[in-house]
Amino acid sequence: MRIAFFGTTNFAIPTLTLLHKMGHEIISVVTIPPRPKGRGRKVSPTPVATVARSLNLPVFTPENPNSSQFVAALRQYAPDCGVLVAYGIILKEPLLNIPRLGFINLHPSLLPKYRGAAPIPRQLMDGCTESGLTVIAMDPGVDSGDILNQLSISVNPDETAGELESRLAQLGAELVHKTLTQLEKGNAVRISQNHKLATKAPKITSADRLIDWQKPGEEIHNRIRALSPEPGAVTSFRKTPVIILRSRILKTHQPACPPGTIITELPGMVVATGNGLLEILELKPAGKKILSGKDFRNGYRPFEGEMLGNEG
Repeated sequence: MRIAFFGTTNFAIPTLTLLHKMGHEIISVVTIPPRPKGRGRKVSPTPVATVARSLNLPVFTPENPNSSQFVAALRQYAPDCGVLVAYGIILKEPLLNIPRLGFINLHPSLLPKYRGAAPIPRQLMDGCTESGLTVIAMDPGVDSGDILNQLSISVNPDETAGELESRLAQLGAELVHKTLTQLEKGNAVRISQNHKLATKAPKITSADRLIDWQKPGEEIHNRIRALSPEPGAVTSFRKTPVIILRSRILKTHQPACPPGTIITELPGMVVATGNGLLEILELKPAGKKILSGKDFRNGYRPFEGEMLGNEG
C-alpha cells in the first residue's frame, strides 16, 4: 500500500519502521520543520525525520501542511492511505480527502476519553489504572473520527509517562499495521464514537508542573510520574528549582509536621504531604545532573524541619 506518513515524535517511530519493514511503500514522510531547542537552542531535525532519512525515505517539512501548495504536491503522489501518529498539527480538508482510503490516526487513549495533545500525562495525573490505543478514521475534528481498532492495557501504579509511552508506541505500531490490512482487504469496521463521553487532554502548562505539597501523597505521586521524564514536576529546595522525576508512596505513619517537610528521621529522601509520606527516588536540581534521593540527601544534608517548595 502507498502510504503518506505524518509524524514527529519518538512515539511515531515504531509505526514508521514497522510499516517500512512490512513492505508498505512509504511515498512521503511529513514532519514538522526543525525547531531550536535545549539550552543551546540548537536546530535539529525531528526524531521521525532522522529515522526516515536513515531508511532513505523522502522527508517533507511544511510549515503548513494544509496550504494549497502542499496539498497539490501530496496529491501528485497519489497515496492509498494517510497515517498520522503524533504529528502535532491538525489536518484539514481537502488534505484529508486525498488518499483513496482516507487518513487514519493512532491515538494513545481509549477514545472518546482524553482527546487532545497530552493524553498520556493526563491519564496518569488522573490515576488511571487502564490506558490503551485507538486507531480512528480521521475527520476534520480533534480525535473525533470513527473507531477502527482499539486496544486496552493495564497501567502500573508507579509507571511513568515515558515508560507507558514506550509500551504504547510498540503496541500501536502493530495496531496500525492491522488496521491497514483490514482497509486493504475492505473488511474494516467503523464504530462511531459516543461524543457525550468525550473528555479532553489539553497540553501541559507550567502551572501543571508545580507540586503542591498540601495535596495528598497519591495525587502528587501521580503528577510526578505523569510528567517524567519530560517536562518534569517542579518544586524548590533552598529557593532553587528542583525537578522530581520518580517517587514512591510510603505506608509509614506520618509525623506531625507541615506538608513539604523533609523527614530526616527516616532513611532516604522522604517528604510529608497533605496526606501521607512520599519518598523521592530521582530528582534533578537546576543546572545539575539527575540524582537519586539518597545521593541528594547525602550531598545537600537537609536539616530537621527543612522543606521543599514553600520556603519563606
